[in-house]
Amino acid sequence: MNIGTRKIVVDEAIAQLRLYAETNGAVLRYYDGLPGMTLIGGAEPNQVTLSDLARTMVIGADLRAQDIPWLLEVEAEKEFAAIPVDARLEDAAPGSDLFEAAMALDEKFSGHRGFGQAKKSKLLHLKRPFLYPVSDSFIRMTYTNAAAGAEFLSAVHRDLVNPANIRDFKLLQVRLIAEPATSAARLLGEAPTLRLLDILASLLGEAK
Repeated sequence: MNIGTRKIVVDEAIAQLRLYAETNGAVLRYYDGLPGMTLIGGAEPNQVTLSDLARTMVIGADLRAQDIPWLLEVEAEKEFAAIPVDARLEDAAPGSDLFEAAMALDEKFSGHRGFGQAKKSKLLHLKRPFLYPVSDSFIRMTYTNAAAGAEFLSAVHRDLVNPANIRDFKLLQVRLIAEPATSAARLLGEAPTLRLLDILASLLGEAK
């Protein structure tokens, strides 16, 4: 499978996801809401809440005290409401209405000093987990030619709709679901394809 500028075979992807799940149980439970994907969009899907911000801290968003009131007061209900909680990046081709809506919401959370791409992506992924990929320094290393903004979203979209990747991600999810009941990686069988992609992108970037 092709992710950004890197390649990984399904067997290695399974091994990497097992390791991630074993060492990030709190992230999968409290940030991703696994098992069950029970927290899609948060308690208030069209606004940011304190519980949303607490969840982002579990995945290392490292929010500062001054970030909290700003995030709670961003007026973005209209932009949130324009995007269903289950909207998928696979359906957001560049130039489409969904892609433009995604960028409009992204823009609402841009420009605050100290609240950069990594923090923003972790919040937006939590609110719309099928549409916004998580981004961090390692993921940006994997997507070296499109590290942020519309270019990054377009690049991840291309990877998600790549026919070979579609086949490999389906195989990956089948194998994750078939993991033993005692395997932490089995939880990832319920995760969005987008989340599997960004976990792998981060691990691939870290391995450079």
